[in-house]
Amino acid sequence: MGKRKWWILAAILWMAVIFAFTQVPYSTGSSTSSAIEKLFVALHINLDPSAIDFVNFIARKATHITVFGILAFLFFKSLEIYRFAYVLSWILTVIYAMSDEYHQSFMPGRTASIKDVFLFDSVGAFLVLLLTFFMVRKSRWSKTQVG
Repeated sequence: MGKRKWWILAAILWMAVIFAFTQVPYSTGSSTSSAIEKLFVALHINLDPSAIDFVNFIARKATHITVFGILAFLFFKSLEIYRFAYVLSWILTVIYAMSDEYHQSFMPGRTASIKDVFLFDSVGAFLVLLLTFFMVRKSRWSKTQVG
């Protein structure tokens, strides 16, 4: 069980971080848009509101992909000893993403979007798990070539 318990703990802590950020009032779309606008003003870059909205959209969706990709990886490392670790990791990540969107629906200024779950969270999880699959496969292949 050695390392596995640390991966489980890491997954639980990462879920707590996601939960905490869902609660934070400045995690709203308008807050991040305002922060992006302030950043560009500080850098002396003038952008029109539509460009700021586009940057905001990209930043927020990239965050979804990254955050849930990390969670999928942590689930995978926790479940690696099981036959269907990749599938289980993806399913658990999507379930947690759905619960996070539901939780988000109760937060002032936040909205829940099932599209976020299926277009960004699940895709981020899939991409990270796919990358992990190829890295694990390459590592195993390298070990068979040396030994």
